[in-house]
Amino acid sequence: MPEFPPRSRAGRWARGLLAGVAVTAFAGAALAEKPVFTHPFDGAPIDTPLEAGEKSTPALEKFKETGENPYRGQPDALAAGKKLYDEWCQVCHAADATGKMGPSLVGNKHVYAQTATDAGMFAVVYAGASGAMQPFGGRIPQDDILKIIAYVRSLDKQAAAR
Repeated sequence: MPEFPPRSRAGRWARGLLAGVAVTAFAGAALAEKPVFTHPFDGAPIDTPLEAGEKSTPALEKFKETGENPYRGQPDALAAGKKLYDEWCQVCHAADATGKMGPSLVGNKHVYAQTATDAGMFAVVYAGASGAMQPFGGRIPQDDILKIIAYVRSLDKQAAAR
């Protein structure tokens, strides 16, 4: 920090200004890490409140703070995600997620670029997209959406290994 006369009004003002800029920059960096869920059509932020009776979980809270899906690589969550995927998703995206009526969910080509991230895929599942992709927020608990995403990402790794 530059040297300013310690007792002068200008010195106190300059120190306060620099401290304020530092705090603002630090807070901005911390806030930038929290994911923002956006709609695939216009990029507008979407809210993801819990539905009546829906429970938050530590995994969901961590995801909403960091964008990191704690269920990735967790065998129990992947098994639950497969069951949920088979029930809700495979009819449109195929059993191996390579696409049918809906687009492929594996590989490097994405109809919506945001689905390359877990936060982006969560937003599309939660809020819906074009065609038959209706919003599943309110129909599938948010914690279960995370399990589905973890399962889909495991299929992507399996396809890459082939």
